Amino acid sequence: MPASSRTATVFDALGHPPRTEPSAEGTRVTLRLPVTRAIPQLAGHYPGFPILPGVLLIDSVRQAAGFACGAELRLCGIDRARFALPLLPGDELELSLVVTPAADGRVAVRARGTRSDGQTAAELSATLEPVVADA
Repeated sequence: MPASSRTATVFDALGHPPRTEPSAEGTRVTLRLPVTRAIPQLAGHYPGFPILPGVLLIDSVRQAAGFACGAELRLCGIDRARFALPLLPGDELELSLVVTPAADGRVAVRARGTRSDGQTAAELSATLEPVVADA
């Protein structure tokens, strides 16, 4: 296998800034994600049947939550993840998040991903924390 085919491509879910608004639960975040943004990652995920990998959906949630918090966040844990329907090239995903800061500095996130046909494709509950730069 050539070295270039093993090189990871950084996935940027934030083609446009997500919409944020305060709520009683925390910050509501909405992000529209055309699956075509992940074309390099789709190529090797189920050859012949490309779908958006779940890890990219999780990372999209991390990126959107980080935008809402104004900080880079890293994943601490996943409390619940459900991938109900595949996301195929040509689909557009709407991610709706509720980002709630915790007393310990971490951030709780609940997210739902809906396809453009209105069906729920994924649901996720996770804990994130700010990335601390090494001194």
